[in-house]
Amino acid sequence: MRCWVGGEEAEGMCRFCGRAVCKKHARTRAFLFETWQEPEHLRALAVEDALWCGVCQVRETPLEVDFLRANPIGKI
Repeated sequence: MRCWVGGEEAEGMCRFCGRAVCKKHARTRAFLFETWQEPEHLRALAVEDALWCGVCQVRETPLEVDFLRANPIGKI
């Protein structure tokens, strides 16, 4: 597999978009790994240095994803 940016042999895949990247073009950024609700707080685990291609852009505003919630049987 080749690096998306420079065409060199890839060393890894971007955690955010899946593009292949070589060590020369690889960057890192924080990645929210998991979240869970506790009685008084929403907790999260994050990876501080997840592999990032530097090409894909993280949106500045969150998306609404209520459609991902499981629907009760018989409800649409």
